[in-house]
Amino acid sequence: MKKNLTINFFFILIFFFLLPSVEGTVFNFHFKWDNDGLAASRSANLEYKDAKKAYAKLAASARLRRYRKNWIKVIDRFRKVYLSHPDDPEIAPKVLFMMARCYSGLYGYSRRLSDIQEAVERYQVLVERFPLSRLADDALYEIGQIYKMTGRPSSAISAWKRILRDYPNGSHARLARQKLLKMGVNPSAVKQASRATSNQANKPKIRSIPVKNGKGKVAIIKDIRYWSDKDYTRVVIYASRPVSIKQGELPADRKRRLPKRFYLDLSPAYKKIGLPEYIKIDNGLLRSVRAAQFKPKTVRVVFDLAKTEKTKVFYLRDPFRIVTDAFGAHYAKKKCVVKPAVKKAESKKGPIKYPQGKLSLAQQLGLCVRTIVVDPGHGGKDPGARGRRGTREKDVVLQISKRLARILKKELNCKVIMTRRSDRYLPLTQRTAIANAYKADLFVSIHANAAPTRRLRGIETYFLNFALDEDAMRVAARENATSKKRIGELKSILNDILKNSKVNESSRLAKKVQYNLIRTLKRRYKNVRNLGVKQAPFFVLIGARMPSILVETSFISNPEEERRLRSPAYQDAIARGIAKGIIQYIEETQLAYRN
Repeated sequence: MKKNLTINFFFILIFFFLLPSVEGTVFNFHFKWDNDGLAASRSANLEYKDAKKAYAKLAASARLRRYRKNWIKVIDRFRKVYLSHPDDPEIAPKVLFMMARCYSGLYGYSRRLSDIQEAVERYQVLVERFPLSRLADDALYEIGQIYKMTGRPSSAISAWKRILRDYPNGSHARLARQKLLKMGVNPSAVKQASRATSNQANKPKIRSIPVKNGKGKVAIIKDIRYWSDKDYTRVVIYASRPVSIKQGELPADRKRRLPKRFYLDLSPAYKKIGLPEYIKIDNGLLRSVRAAQFKPKTVRVVFDLAKTEKTKVFYLRDPFRIVTDAFGAHYAKKKCVVKPAVKKAESKKGPIKYPQGKLSLAQQLGLCVRTIVVDPGHGGKDPGARGRRGTREKDVVLQISKRLARILKKELNCKVIMTRRSDRYLPLTQRTAIANAYKADLFVSIHANAAPTRRLRGIETYFLNFALDEDAMRVAARENATSKKRIGELKSILNDILKNSKVNESSRLAKKVQYNLIRTLKRRYKNVRNLGVKQAPFFVLIGARMPSILVETSFISNPEEERRLRSPAYQDAIARGIAKGIIQYIEETQLAYRN
């Protein structure tokens, strides 16, 4: 197969503050192979070789192969290579193939259907993401083998037919023909993809969200809601299952008195009976949103634009939602170098000094913090985690957030917005919508951790990015109220959504908060464990246009930490620690500018 060094993706690197441009399609990305890319490729190759050595050691030892943990360790080695280099056209397909091979090998010992399904999914991701890889037809052949072994002959035939259709000259075409003949299928009847069709793989395409639930299963577009403020509007479209999305633009039509519009075609989908066809907004950015059954299985949602400067579109799962953010011309905040109203940054050892090194963009600009959004996690019908004594996460984090808001207002003299002040349910998409609408400078989401074992304890702070370990994936899955599989699907959605400045600022904020939170608690409490700063794909942080973090204050599943979380004194200490971290982040930003 020819290796294409400039290819289209719609895959993640976490994380998200400026989402893909609406121009053309939000799912059309390009990977440029430059000098930095070559250096990254060399690094990826070395990491892959190390993981391959670990696999070779496992494969050579019958004793090691008997234990599941040994397989998982090797799989994790390959997973970290993939998460570090998800877009490398040379290494990423190899890593996916090896992960699938490991899961298939593990199945031989475990006989768990979940293991063999993991293998199939890795092969499928390889084919979908890297159709021009020399391993694509290998992956399809292995998918067919697995389906035949697990009693799904029709699926096996489909996989082998696809090899003949899309990869007639591939290394596994002959084997696929033999398999089909044994299954009573005439290989000659399989039509090959035309050369014109094959060449399309090298051209930019409009990317769509695949419907993974089978052919003929149509989604229902159930509801359309919006949340609006000056210079910002968020529209959320709710669907019963994943749909493909195509995006287009329509010019203004003066004769028909139609404004400039853009639309989303959702398919296969039906519009729910009773769903309004016309939703008036008329807030200066969007005039209205219209939904109609455009084709037998396509629902078109049209956005009538007013003074909209920019729009961003992305989607979330569980439930499946398409989110559109509209921004006005004056949405972007002005640069500000005014010193915030904070107390003098003095201590017994003298003034706080900023560490040497490269300054972040915010530090270079000396941006001030006027508005902070504090987000108490969960609420209402979503109680969050629950401790053995009945302590509910939603109640604890609300109390901590209220204390934090009071401290920030007093110490910083800035506006502090809480996403909820009572026990009410708030969709994840609305939380960041509130932050965006208020043009917040910082977004802090407060949570309490939980784990299957009561022994786990500690405090950790997250920012939006890839999850690089199982613990981070577990926490993200719980807070997203979804499974690891869904987290994996999320990662395939979010490629290049974040700008480096937002990732760096979120990471810097997370470090300041984590350090000061641990330091504050250790002064008053024993056995305070520092789990550090981590990254993971949290839905609640997606779409935030400012540095944003999620704080896991303690494990509500741990008996001792549950008792502490119920204590007003402990809640206050947590709030003060978080506040100190935020204040230090702001002071160092200002100090770097002044110096």
